Amino acid sequence: MTLEDENSNVNKGEGEEVPEKKSSFNIIPPNFKFKLSKPLVVIIILSFFGLLFANQFFFSKKGPKPEQAQEQAQNEDQDLVSVKVFPIKRFNFEDSLKGLGTVKGAIEFKLSFEVPGLINSINYREGENYEEGALLMSLKQDDILLNLKRSQAQSNKSLTALKIAEEKVREHEMLFEIGAIPKSTSDAVKLELESAQYEAESTALEVKTNESLLEKTNLYAVSDGMIGELYVEEGEAITQNTLVGTHVFTEYVLIEFGVVERDVNKLALGQRSRVFIDAYPEKTFEGTVENISPVVAGTSRTASVRVRVENPEGLLLPGMFSRIKILIYSKKNTVVVPTETVLGKKDDAYAFVVDEETMTASKKSIKIGYQREDYTQIDYGLNDEELLVNYGYEKLEDGSKVKILEKQELQL
Repeated sequence: MTLEDENSNVNKGEGEEVPEKKSSFNIIPPNFKFKLSKPLVVIIILSFFGLLFANQFFFSKKGPKPEQAQEQAQNEDQDLVSVKVFPIKRFNFEDSLKGLGTVKGAIEFKLSFEVPGLINSINYREGENYEEGALLMSLKQDDILLNLKRSQAQSNKSLTALKIAEEKVREHEMLFEIGAIPKSTSDAVKLELESAQYEAESTALEVKTNESLLEKTNLYAVSDGMIGELYVEEGEAITQNTLVGTHVFTEYVLIEFGVVERDVNKLALGQRSRVFIDAYPEKTFEGTVENISPVVAGTSRTASVRVRVENPEGLLLPGMFSRIKILIYSKKNTVVVPTETVLGKKDDAYAFVVDEETMTASKKSIKIGYQREDYTQIDYGLNDEELLVNYGYEKLEDGSKVKILEKQELQL
């Protein structure tokens, strides 16, 4: 019976009976009193917190939330260095010095006469070949021939007078020996002989002078060659200062061009060269460096260089425009990399390669064979097909983890 029932009975009186309420389903007996003990309370509280801890532990094992996973992946990506690479390959490597020049004959100089006169004949025209000693052209010789004949006649006359004087001296010496004439007369005859000798020598020199002048009216070839340019025509009056043409020898030619100051030390006598002529676009002419000027001159600070090219077919003509490549360095089947990927100093150079399996960058010491501005030839330190870093290397250290953005192919 409950407390309310007891109170109800009290209100109604002790003698009055109160009917009991009956339930169709009642688990707890009517007289059962529920009372929690302290140990039971402690067990219930511990069980509650145990279930809470197990629940958190269970969900944490399933992994972080999607937001947490994405943030974790971003952090991991930030730790990787982004790089671009290419597989190392071998090439035929060379370096050359380029220039623009002009073809010149091996022997090339101006032609002129030593005496004035009128052009009488021109025996060779521009481009015609001749041999050494050939008569190229001549002046009119009438006046010189006339002077030569006059001098020859005068010389003959003086020689005759000399013979007469010599004979007279012999006669007077005989007369003086027998006492027929005084000594003074004999001495006077001897003086006449000396005068005749002087006259003979003078006229002889006059003959030689006119012969020399006659020879100078003819222009002869000093060597095999050809007329490069012709500046006069027959009948034209000239002086000693008149240029009548040019003589050129083209069995071999010289290509002359300028080299700037910083490149002079790259050149050496005998270096192989390739010459390209616009007139023969399909042909390459081979040559060698024959001369390097010891003087760097002009405001452009250039030195003159000459390359010798054999010209047996006569294809190369003076004045032709040419392009020259002087081979400075050459090595076949060697490792070549872009110069920008070579780090450090020349004597302590290194580069970074990537292991594609571990995605780790390694620092490798290398030996430079030859270096130019764009590419460097490596003697040793890099192996074929290794992945060389050509982008992002400035952020790398030995052992850095990387992410490959692109794998490229190197082509020279």
